[in-house]
Amino acid sequence: MSTGGASSSAAAPGLRCSVHPARRAADRCHVCDRPRCGADAAEHGEAGCAACRETPAAILPARPGELWVRCALAGLAVAFVGGWIAAQYVDTQYFATVAPGLVGLAAAWATSAAAPRLPPRLTLSVAVAAGLIGTALSDRLVPGGQNLFAPPGHRLPPYAAVIIGVAAWRLLFAQPARGTRWK
Repeated sequence: MSTGGASSSAAAPGLRCSVHPARRAADRCHVCDRPRCGADAAEHGEAGCAACRETPAAILPARPGELWVRCALAGLAVAFVGGWIAAQYVDTQYFATVAPGLVGLAAAWATSAAAPRLPPRLTLSVAVAAGLIGTALSDRLVPGGQNLFAPPGHRLPPYAAVIIGVAAWRLLFAQPARGTRWK
């Protein structure tokens, strides 16, 4: 007994419209299976009813694989930009170590922000890898290029500064874990 629009099934007698309770239901919405009145059926037709058109669609949570990709891409973005910036400070007295530490700090922030549902230990591992890549890139971007590990006393402190930068982010800015250990 529909007064307009196509109906998927007739409503039981005595049912009321889910949007307009003062009206009797003419049929059921084929999208959300709610009872709807003839005015709703005529107005919305095959598109559904006023209730299901106004309700936002459910947002599915990201799967772990997607979170890993987000985390890695955020880390690589910081590695490329941070590597270029740190290249400006290679072979300077103090900034050769401070700049990679800041790259590690930025990588930890980016990876943790990109995938907050991943365990912190895993996102920070990706941040360490990204910071090390950025520091290696900074050594290679210097005109003429630098050897990544020779001499060790001169090249290894920036790599250690990356790890310290990631650990500093965890200690200074991360959300405190309440009663749980690092996962």
